[in-house]
Amino acid sequence: MTETGSRLLRNTQFWLASVLLVITAVISVGNFERWWDWYFDLGYFSFTHWLVWFGAGYIAAFTPLYLYLKRSHKGNLGLLMKVHVFGNLIAFALISIHFTQQAGRPPQFPPVHSTGLILYIFTGAMVVTGFMQRFQLAGRLRTTWRFVHASLSLSFYIVIVVHVLQSYDVL
Repeated sequence: MTETGSRLLRNTQFWLASVLLVITAVISVGNFERWWDWYFDLGYFSFTHWLVWFGAGYIAAFTPLYLYLKRSHKGNLGLLMKVHVFGNLIAFALISIHFTQQAGRPPQFPPVHSTGLILYIFTGAMVVTGFMQRFQLAGRLRTTWRFVHASLSLSFYIVIVVHVLQSYDVL
């Protein structure tokens, strides 16, 4: 077994993050296949819309805050990294619930905005590249993965603005 493989087997954070991703996948498949129904109104909006707003809002607000705190409070880097990784994984789970609720709609009621699919792909790719970086699975391509991760983050902000504007029929 390689040193990296041995280190991962002992890494509690790696296993917790992996379990969160598996739980997200199971919830997403079940939601898409309508094994359960998460659709109900909570005020003016559906429950899954509240979930996506919390998830996407967390990523949108905490990412720049994380970058600022990472540079200004270097002593708390370990705690910041844990909050960044696990907060974003939970946010991705919330986003996944909304996405699979929309994508699994019956054919006669298709999702309206194609930017949702693009946004979900970008967010999923951010999770993959972040996971690769955090748990040092990127190997020699670490700087490339970092660039891709940062680029996807910027794309996330652009597409989410367009998606929200489309949702409110501004675009």
